[in-house]
Amino acid sequence: MAEVYYSPFLVGASVLVAIMAAFTCLRLTSGLRNLSVTRRKVRIAQASIALGGGIWSMHFIGMLAVTLPFVVTYDPLLTLASMLLAILITGCGLLLLHFGERTNLRILLAGTLTGIGIAAMHYTGMAAISANCIVAYQPFGIALSVLISIAASTLAMWLAYSTRSILRTAVGAIVLGLAVSAMHYVAMLYTTFTQATDLVVQPIPSLDPQVLAISVTLTAFVICGLFLLLAMPMEQPATAMPEEKPDLGNEGKTDSEPEATRARAPGMALSRASSSAPPAKNRIPYEKEGTVRFMSTDRILAIESDGHYTRIRTDDDALFCPWSLSKVEKSPPAEKFLKTHRRFLVNPAHIKGLKKVGDQLFCYVGKATELEVPVSRARAKDLRNLLGV
Repeated sequence: MAEVYYSPFLVGASVLVAIMAAFTCLRLTSGLRNLSVTRRKVRIAQASIALGGGIWSMHFIGMLAVTLPFVVTYDPLLTLASMLLAILITGCGLLLLHFGERTNLRILLAGTLTGIGIAAMHYTGMAAISANCIVAYQPFGIALSVLISIAASTLAMWLAYSTRSILRTAVGAIVLGLAVSAMHYVAMLYTTFTQATDLVVQPIPSLDPQVLAISVTLTAFVICGLFLLLAMPMEQPATAMPEEKPDLGNEGKTDSEPEATRARAPGMALSRASSSAPPAKNRIPYEKEGTVRFMSTDRILAIESDGHYTRIRTDDDALFCPWSLSKVEKSPPAEKFLKTHRRFLVNPAHIKGLKKVGDQLFCYVGKATELEVPVSRARAKDLRNLLGV
């Protein structure tokens, strides 16, 4: 049996890659309830590639951290299959969380699937070893590593999905990344490598360890970097221009401005909208394609706070609004809305139902059943009285 030595640098890099991939996946799946089904599927596919590719990268960086007294190479087909397996199984877990009612049972099933995907990827990747060595596993080690993978993945999913926030997402990502790493190194602890006494000529080409090392490291950081950029909000708030006089009394004034002026100052219309009184009682401004437009409150499902600005939620989109939530509350259109949470105003006419998860109450809004708006304890009674329940 060969003695195994690990490179501390590569071990640390493998753990970092796992955490980064988990965070990327959880960020990509944040806010999917406000997207159409098609766009939701695309984001889940992206998140699956990020997480599955990150798990795959972590495994092979961990394998490259191992120093054995003989050269180890890998079967290219099984190496590729291990990555595809991780992407497929983790993708199934994400689909469970983002289609249908999200319950504790679904979180448990998603965590179990993710844990199984991590374990399946590991042992398929180990089967890809094509050097003249014998790899042996202890049954206890297999059972322990799979149990750790499932339990930690379920905990990570619960932390990230019970209450969606950047802090909970970060904590969940750390737990999930550590789950992937713990599963790998616990499994390796109960794995032995022995050089074969009869050397066999390999009939198929094998991946060189140095080529694999470079490919895996670049793949991990490029995939996670690109997907993190995709997860960033596309809309950027315009810079305020205090020297401009706010004037939105004439509804068509923005459209009558010369094209050259709007090209030189794309943020002008937005800054005017953010500092002026509402143009009409039942309309709220929003920005789209570089212009300021106005939406009737009858079409709005909910308004969500986004820092110093807000997002207007409709059945089809989430639109940037230059007003803060406090400004919306003080404006005439606020008469149409009910504040259910410190971050949300809801149009009661679009509430389709209520759901309670533990101590937290949510209301379904609009046609999309995935659009759940939290209701604080202090406001739950007012909402129930309004709805007559």
